Amino acid sequence: MTQTGVNSNYGRVLYGLGISPEDIRDMESCFAGVPGLGKLLDNPAVSRKAKHRVIERIFPESLHPFMKTVSDHRRAEQIPGILEAYRGYDRQARGIWAADLYCVSAPDPEQYEQLKEFVKRECGAGEVELTVKKRPELIGGFVLRVGDREYDWSLRGRIRQLEQSLVRR
Repeated sequence: MTQTGVNSNYGRVLYGLGISPEDIRDMESCFAGVPGLGKLLDNPAVSRKAKHRVIERIFPESLHPFMKTVSDHRRAEQIPGILEAYRGYDRQARGIWAADLYCVSAPDPEQYEQLKEFVKRECGAGEVELTVKKRPELIGGFVLRVGDREYDWSLRGRIRQLEQSLVRR
């Protein structure tokens, strides 16, 4: 299974547990405040019992079973990806779609809103969180990713299409 698949599975389980947002924030704070925590909880040289004691001391009680399982399966270093997947399931449950816009330069506010409306129409989304990521290698235009869909309106993408059509002839 890929790293993304593992993160998605753990993220789905974490979301399904119904842990409070405050406890999730506490977990994020623990990992942010102690950079080596994931390595410690994944370290095979540290006893399972010692890891469980650490978990019981620093994490909210509602997270103990989940964190013990994560640690027992040596997945604690993947917590950032697991939390990203968790947030995706949370957004999805609230009817919010996340979209990534890769572009050479940021769109103006009007274009930004038009792209959000496009995602709403295409995906039936109630609300859209659009994240802009600069990618100068696109040359011009943009690539829009929503879930497993990709809309490539970049100059690089158009050049690639032209090359493929010329090769087929």
